[in-house]
Amino acid sequence: MRDRSTGHPRNAWYALAASAEVGSTPLGTRALGTPVVLYRAGDGSVVALGDRDAHRPYPLSLGHVDGDTIVSGYSGFAYDRTGACVRVPSQAQVPYGARVPSYPVVEEGDLVWVWLGEPSLAALRPPVSTPWLTDAGWDTFGGAWETAAGIGLLHDNFADITHVAVVDPVISPPALTGVAPALEVELTETTVHFHRDWPAAPLPEWQAKISGASTMASYPQREEGAFLAPGLWADRWDVFIPADEGGTQTFRFTHAVTPVDDHRTRHLWRVSRNFAPGAEASDVLRPIFESYYLKVREILETMQQVIDRDGYGEDVNVAADLAALQVRKILRRLVADEG
Repeated sequence: MRDRSTGHPRNAWYALAASAEVGSTPLGTRALGTPVVLYRAGDGSVVALGDRDAHRPYPLSLGHVDGDTIVSGYSGFAYDRTGACVRVPSQAQVPYGARVPSYPVVEEGDLVWVWLGEPSLAALRPPVSTPWLTDAGWDTFGGAWETAAGIGLLHDNFADITHVAVVDPVISPPALTGVAPALEVELTETTVHFHRDWPAAPLPEWQAKISGASTMASYPQREEGAFLAPGLWADRWDVFIPADEGGTQTFRFTHAVTPVDDHRTRHLWRVSRNFAPGAEASDVLRPIFESYYLKVREILETMQQVIDRDGYGEDVNVAADLAALQVRKILRRLVADEG
């Protein structure tokens, strides 16, 4: 029985929450098997600390925020944004060395990124910028949930869209029903970029309806995907419509994934577009994409159940798996480099 699991890189940024989720009420979460509490300090910045009171095994997320500090709901110990205990209600002096872990945080786009690895490396490797999530030229909607599957299964899924036509023919662009063109892949030490140019094909009916484009005409289309970090994918789909018919229509898909543990992954997804602006179009599109992503979640959870029961098998790979195989290599090397 083969075991393809390799662990997860810790020296990486993971999106532990959306910005809107973090406020003055503590938010408890987990990543890489580590309990983390998030809250906003008095100046509005996000703080990430270990979610366990140094006095007793009680989550700080069950306490409350007082200015820049978070106060345990059991012991009353108060911790500042560095994790240092600054107040103990039962005595005047704070016990020497009393503290909880503190983690580097960057709020970028509409996501809160946290670094759980070696703190000194965080500033040298800033999170990848995702300006389209907040840029006025893009309309964005999305969601978040936990998938009962290891993050590797999600990476494999993002790296190959040829399954879309099988999983959900409604959402699938008609171009995907033909034989897939060759996948062009570009690599760096830590990233995988790929693309293919699809022959001219009609728009999906739902896309033509919200954009006002023709349902009969065929347009060249291009798929691009990018594994940008262990916790981030950014993909796009371009339909090259002539300017006099409305211009190119582009979807951008952002997937921020965080391993909760070896069998669970938090998935924050966003769908951005540069056409059909406004909430009305988003209200039409949201259930279409949410339904597809939920179908994929169910499939990945089933895969995890098979692996848990029978172990990893000898997968039969095809040309469309080239990007996924490269991502696996990068992740194995990152984990090995951390020792």
